[in-house]
Amino acid sequence: LNSEYGWSKMLLGTKKAIYYLMVFTLLSLYLLRHRFPSNSISTLFSFAETTDSIPATSAHRQVVAAASSSRNYVSPVTSTMRPNVILALADDLGWGDVQYNKGNAFTPNLNRMAHSPNSILLQRYYSGGPVCSPTRGTLLTGRNHNRYCVWTANFAGRRRGDFVMPETMPLPLSEITVAEVMREAGYSTALFGKWHLGDFKPLKDGNKKWPVSHPGQHGFEQWLATERSAPTCTINCGCKQFQNSTCVTGHYGDRPPCTNYYTNKSAGIESWPDPILGDDSHFIWSLAADYIRDQVKSTKPFFLFLPFHTVHKRYIATEHYRDIYLKKNYSLDEADYYGAISAMDEVIGLLRELLEELGIKNNTLLWFSSDNGPELHTPGMTNGLRGAKYSLYEGGVRVPSVIEWPDAIRSNRESWFPVMSNDVLPTIYDMLNIQPKDDYSIDGISILPFLQGKASQRNQPMYWAYNINGNFNNSYSISTSGDRYKLVVRYKNGKPQHYELFDLVNDLAERNNLS
Repeated sequence: LNSEYGWSKMLLGTKKAIYYLMVFTLLSLYLLRHRFPSNSISTLFSFAETTDSIPATSAHRQVVAAASSSRNYVSPVTSTMRPNVILALADDLGWGDVQYNKGNAFTPNLNRMAHSPNSILLQRYYSGGPVCSPTRGTLLTGRNHNRYCVWTANFAGRRRGDFVMPETMPLPLSEITVAEVMREAGYSTALFGKWHLGDFKPLKDGNKKWPVSHPGQHGFEQWLATERSAPTCTINCGCKQFQNSTCVTGHYGDRPPCTNYYTNKSAGIESWPDPILGDDSHFIWSLAADYIRDQVKSTKPFFLFLPFHTVHKRYIATEHYRDIYLKKNYSLDEADYYGAISAMDEVIGLLRELLEELGIKNNTLLWFSSDNGPELHTPGMTNGLRGAKYSLYEGGVRVPSVIEWPDAIRSNRESWFPVMSNDVLPTIYDMLNIQPKDDYSIDGISILPFLQGKASQRNQPMYWAYNINGNFNNSYSISTSGDRYKLVVRYKNGKPQHYELFDLVNDLAERNNLS
């Protein structure tokens, strides 16, 4: 070996060994990929970990150094391993309403989900709007709600002879939704709960300014839904306003008492024929559980959207949950509010248990969030965030959110990476390896690299524009936010009147205007 020939011979043998090793490795990976398609290569290697788990103290909320945002994922989603997707959406649930954010409501199941080994607690998750309909539009389309004229919470003339907000339109049929994309990709699709993106039947006065827009027209094969808010606990009390409706029980007299559930039948849109008793979240769960079991039997991947009515006004708790809080000396209003949240939390627990029981938990992306911050003049909490529902400050749009997906998330982390409801559809596109239309603008981003630990900065701003009266000719607010800074601009008569700039890393409560 001391001779030149000896070294050359050894090096030549080493090169051959390395060559054969590389060939063997590539051949093994190929066989694993194609001979056993049900097991992706991603199951063989752990996803890279990120350092975006930041302590909750403001002093430590630092902007994490940019990591690679490469789109070379560990494994693409193939037709043989497509994950199920469940979106669970609370209504008017504030960032501080959940127990893990120091809320008064007991939410043990959300706590477990937030701290499970395969979940990410999103502490900077944002709704696409500060009220119901706009956020629901952004969640389904990936686009800012102002693009399609869903300016604010939409409702036609149910309580008046004419439109209350004629400028606010239903979700146009031309919009591409998550349900449509997944249905075309071979998924079964369903929605059970609150729609709030259009009416299901034409108005009685025949006014064509308010076209019908129901879930079945937007990609949902199965659905049972209300047009707008509903009591969180109901009994059948023979309301005359709508047949087969449910009526609120308790201490509210300032809201219409009746709400109809509708479903799609062969004969058209029909009311749900049976009385709907008890807690509304559990009624929605009964439909969802049957649907999930049916899809597992069919071996078809599914997309399930569960927009709960909790904890929108007309929040009523069943006696069981109400008593928990009354015994702790909370007021009746507080007991109903927190009790309704606890009932919905129990449904989240039942859902997670069912996924485990059916053996599909690992291959199911479960994403919980809320449509906006807490309603004014309710027990709702923001845990110190400024503003509430209707506001573009953090308290109006930063909401609770947790993602659980064992096949993709290999360790629990609490994240301050900015995510918003507009990101759902682009993430689905990315997950299914589908390219959106070139001429169709999408405002959200795919967070798949973030879920897989390959991105720690958003690097694309989020933005909002909102006016509570649905009329942008007068005054309105615009807000844009990135990884650290947030700008809020108030307009009047088309001209900017007031600027506010906040450092969300060091000023989460938005008290120090830097502009």
